[in-house]
Formats: sequence, structure tokens, C-alpha cells
Amino acid sequence: MKLFEKRRQNLKNSMLHQQIDASIFTPSTDYFYLTGSHKQPAQRISALILTHDHSILLLPSIEADNEPHLADELEILTYTDLDSAEKIICSLLPSKGCVAIGKEMRANFLLSMQNHSPNLHWKNADVLLSPLRRKKEPEEIQIIEEAQHMAERSLVKLLSEPLIGKTECELASRLMELRLDEGFDAVGEGIIASGTNSALPHHTNGNRILSYGDVLMFDIGGTYKGYRADFTRTFAIGKIPESFSEIYHVVLHAHLAAKSAVKENIPAAEIDKIARNIIEKAGYGSYFTHRLGHGIGLDLHEEPFISSTNTLPLEIGNVFSCEPGIYIPGEFGIRIEDLLVLEENGIRSLNTLTKELTIL
Repeated sequence: MKLFEKRRQNLKNSMLHQQIDASIFTPSTDYFYLTGSHKQPAQRISALILTHDHSILLLPSIEADNEPHLADELEILTYTDLDSAEKIICSLLPSKGCVAIGKEMRANFLLSMQNHSPNLHWKNADVLLSPLRRKKEPEEIQIIEEAQHMAERSLVKLLSEPLIGKTECELASRLMELRLDEGFDAVGEGIIASGTNSALPHHTNGNRILSYGDVLMFDIGGTYKGYRADFTRTFAIGKIPESFSEIYHVVLHAHLAAKSAVKENIPAAEIDKIARNIIEKAGYGSYFTHRLGHGIGLDLHEEPFISSTNTLPLEIGNVFSCEPGIYIPGEFGIRIEDLLVLEENGIRSLNTLTKELTIL
């Protein structure tokens, strides 16, 4: 059985178990997960409709020949601008029952279908897909690991170039070039936070000029073969600010302790608690202002979320970030982030770049 056919069958098995009669997905990462198509959302709706007996792809007639390989695995239906895609989809659904909807579906499209099929019960398809997507297949893990190494090599190349006198935006632009040269399909600016800006966990890159003695934080990634990379490193340029070394090692201790505690079936909240307790004991608890981590895959942020409120047990195949941080307003911030994968023989980092305190 082919990869995407196997995924669709797994979803159908879950539909049967949860008494869901059909599921509908429009272009999104869920759509890619189930079809392998990178099709983007558009005004003319494309939709994957799965029932217990059928796997149907509805396409605008003017786009039907764009991905001929899908016809080998799916029933292809087309419509013209004179047709109502909503009515066509509703004609394929049972008159009563439960239908799961991909979370990226446009609200106006969903409302129209609800008007056409008032006797159906609608629910979020995350109940079907999240358990499947959070448990990564070996091929997915390999791609994410490759992407991590590509991002790391890009940062190493940037750090070999002159930094002082450059702005955050200039460094971001250069780092985008380097990541595209490494082979990423798409990249964003990432977070380049210097000086007091590093105390802002999700700083927006600006025109601050780097100078001697600055703290410099990089939080970067990119998209490769549909999957995301993400890691963070924090440096000092030429001189360590007062208390920087102490706080850096608190963050590093929290990161390593949390990583060491990861095992199958441990609740995600327990991992967050381990890192948070170390930071609180050191006196910086109020400066750790976000969850410890998040799952990653086709989306940058997906299950499992490593937070104090998530009691979901971790399982083999989970890939997630571990990124404790301490942010002192008006001074500096420090975050250290790796991606971790839980495998049969234990936890493993997908990063190779040192986490030890580094002075540039």
C-alpha cells in the first residue's frame, strides 16, 4: 500500500472507531499529509472527501490535469464555474450522521455546506488527524533532521562573517539567503534579537545595529520537503554581560534535565514542570514566560505541546522542541532550543550545534 493511501486508510479506521461518517479536507498541511499535494488554498475550492467506502478528490475543471498522479489513488470529480462545489460535496455525504472538517476550511464554505445539509453533525477533524500526525514515520523524522542540519549549517556560515555594525534585518536577510542556498524550499526571517531585544521572546527584527558586548539570539528554521525546522541559540558578542553566564547555565541545565527525563508515556506536562522547577529554584521563574515546547512536522506548531496544561502522554515517534528561556526586561534574554525525537531506544536530539556558552 502506498504511503498516502495507507494514511487515508488509517484515518478511515479512526473514523469508524469514532463513529464519523465522512471527513473533508481543503488545501492545507492536513491535505498534503493525506494526498502528497502541495496545492495552496484558492478561491475555487478543492476538497478531499473521505467516506468509509470512497476516497474522492473534487477539483475545479480547469485544474483537473495539474496533478494526474492523484488519479491513480483517488476518484476524481470536477466542477465548473457554473456548478456549486458545496452542493456537489453535500450530495456525496450521508443525509444524517457526523462529518469531520479540516480546520483550515474557509468559514463561508463550511456555512454553505451546513445550510445544504442541516441534519448533519459537524466536528473538527483534529480528533482524527492529530493522533496520526503527532506520531511521525521514520521518513518524516529523516526529513526534519536533514532540515535541522541545513539550518544549523546556515547559521554557522553566518557566524563566520562580520556581525558588528550589521542590523538585525540585514542579518535576517543574509540568513535567508544562506538557508535557501542550503536547499530549503521556503524560509522566513526568523527571530534575530540583539541586546535588550533578546528579552522579547517573539521579537520582531528591526534596524538595531549590533555592537560589542551585545547578546544575540537566533531562532530560525525553514520548510524542506513540506516539513519544518526550528532551533534557537543565544550568543554574546565579544563580552559577557553581568550575570549572563549564570543565567545561561540555568537555561542549559533546564534544557538538559528536561531532555533526560523524556520517556514513553510520561505526560508532556511533567517535562515542562522539570525545566520550570529548575528555573524557579534559581530565582528566575517569573522570567520563563512560555511553554517548554511544541510538536513540529508539517506545521511549525502542532501536537504534542509541551506545556503545564497538557497531560497527553508522550509516545514513540513524537518530535517536539525543548526551548526553556529566561528573559530579563531591559537587559537580555536567553533561549536554547533543540528538536527532540522519542524513539524505541530513548530520546534523541535532531541538532548537532553546540549548546555550550559561546562568545563570538
